[in-house]
Amino acid sequence: MPEDLAERVAKTIEDLPSLPSVAQQALAMMADPSTEPEELERVLSRDPGLALRVLRLANSAYYRRAREVKTLSGAIVLLGFKTVHTLVLGSAVHRLLSRAGRVAEPLWLHCYGVGLACREWARRVRRTVRFDPEEAFLAGLFHDVGKGVIAVRFPGLYDRHVDTEGEREALGFDHAELGGLLLERWEIPGSIGEAVTGHHEASPRGLGLLVKGADWLVEEIAPGVGRAPGPRPGGLEALGASEELFEAVCEAVRSGLAEEGSGP
Repeated sequence: MPEDLAERVAKTIEDLPSLPSVAQQALAMMADPSTEPEELERVLSRDPGLALRVLRLANSAYYRRAREVKTLSGAIVLLGFKTVHTLVLGSAVHRLLSRAGRVAEPLWLHCYGVGLACREWARRVRRTVRFDPEEAFLAGLFHDVGKGVIAVRFPGLYDRHVDTEGEREALGFDHAELGGLLLERWEIPGSIGEAVTGHHEASPRGLGLLVKGADWLVEEIAPGVGRAPGPRPGGLEALGASEELFEAVCEAVRSGLAEEGSGP
């Protein structure tokens, strides 16, 4: 990103919160292989909303066991640190987007839907295309986080149809560039930031192409904010794209969004 553009974007996010303290502490603990589930439980329990999300996922249909998981430490053991890591970052995204006024709910559902689509897509082509499903989920989840920041800072912008070109005309940068810089601030791995920054490029590669494809696919299920559905992106054949895959991914998104909507 050019230095002058980076400075303009930085001024836009300079007074926005960093990662919540619970998230920062939890992520640091999960990076330490000596951390015990009970230690992580004490940190996560300070954020009731996040703790509920961990318990909800542990008791979801995907992980369901014979008996209900009732303790946070039990849920952490069942899910594993990698999945809890994803939940911690997801909760931080949800908290940020919740400040986006009238676009908060559709923006969250779209971002969450794209995250689900990226994860399911990555799982289904893992033998031929190497994407980590959890990394793919985070890239999809974060892909439009810049729109949330814009909606907080410039609440009237999305009252009319504004695409990435309209964002650049109004602000001098677009939501993808803004999102990439925010992820740098949050110290999210560079591959995710690169996918977020590049998902509207004409010919993104790798994880960026996966996000672009998932974004296009989910637009019919959970429409985004400030944009109109575009044509099918080119190059998706390299990611195993087929009508069968699209149908399976869409079903996973619908199911995941239904479960998300039924929760606390």
